[in-house]
Amino acid sequence: MRIRLCKLMSNIFRAYLKVVEVTGRVEVKNKNLIKQNSMVGYWHGDSYCMQLVLKELRKYINGVNVIVTADRRGDVIEGILVPFGAKAIRLPDGMRMRQHFARLMDFSKETEEVIALSLDGPLGPLHEPKKLIFVLAAESKKQVAYIRFEYKRVLRLKHRWDKYVIPLPFSSITAVVEDLGVIHKEDIRSFEKLKQRIKY
Repeated sequence: MRIRLCKLMSNIFRAYLKVVEVTGRVEVKNKNLIKQNSMVGYWHGDSYCMQLVLKELRKYINGVNVIVTADRRGDVIEGILVPFGAKAIRLPDGMRMRQHFARLMDFSKETEEVIALSLDGPLGPLHEPKKLIFVLAAESKKQVAYIRFEYKRVLRLKHRWDKYVIPLPFSSITAVVEDLGVIHKEDIRSFEKLKQRIKY
């Protein structure tokens, strides 16, 4: 029952996003800044519209992995991701993720596929970047880019910590890719300076 419900919800979310894409305008600026064997961050509230960026990336990137929660929400998210050309890496939220960190680090070092995750997720606070993506990048000697979105005609769920964005039909969605370059361990030690370079 749970599997069928999650699949149904995934199909509904994908179908709705298709309506938004067909009726509106979607643009990805500076997409060339996202390269093979790199890492990509985005704000948790923009997760839904990130699917449209993933669809664009699969045209020239060989493999994209998105870190998502291991709980029931992750079942729905994974069902949305796969048809957009991405794979889900399922990890538990908060402190429970620590026991999986070594495995994630090994994967980050070994793969040449893109790894994407929310900068401030999964639990917030809003627009407060966490170190995870940068630690992975520093240990793997990888470039980090991040994506910020500009919208017209969207619904923001203000009761949620991430102010989750649902685009409306005839929306204008612009995803702007910003480059942070190759991350080094010194950047982790000066994390406050690194955070100041990230816009939202």
